[in-house]
Amino acid sequence: MKLNDVQHLLPEMAQLIATLIGLPKALRLIEAWGGTTFPISKNKRRDGQIRYEALAEVVGVEAADIMTRHFGGEVLSIPRCALALREIRDRMLRYDFDTETKLVSTTCAVSQLAKKYNMTERNVWFILKRYDKRNTAQGDLF
Repeated sequence: MKLNDVQHLLPEMAQLIATLIGLPKALRLIEAWGGTTFPISKNKRRDGQIRYEALAEVVGVEAADIMTRHFGGEVLSIPRCALALREIRDRMLRYDFDTETKLVSTTCAVSQLAKKYNMTERNVWFILKRYDKRNTAQGDLF
């Protein structure tokens, strides 16, 4: 699975951030601060430098520099991106199922995946029955 396959599921702000710094770094930012606001400093005063350092610790110095240039002085609402993160998890689970069932029975694989993904076996079966969400703007179906 490529991360770009789910980028269309991200909210507009998350897509902009992913365009600026790349999807993997954007996902790290979302994982760290999703659902919160974060003031992007201009990196000129000490309190701004502290915020810059916190940002650089999550996304790296190069990405923090890009975000500072683009958003400096703004307060960003970092989205949670629950839909996209759930889709990534579901795709990984389906991939793991395909891999596991080469070695063990489907029942055993579902049991192992339920433990791995911290969910019920019933929920694993439900996820296995669904298809990947596709980008309808490109003519793909869900």
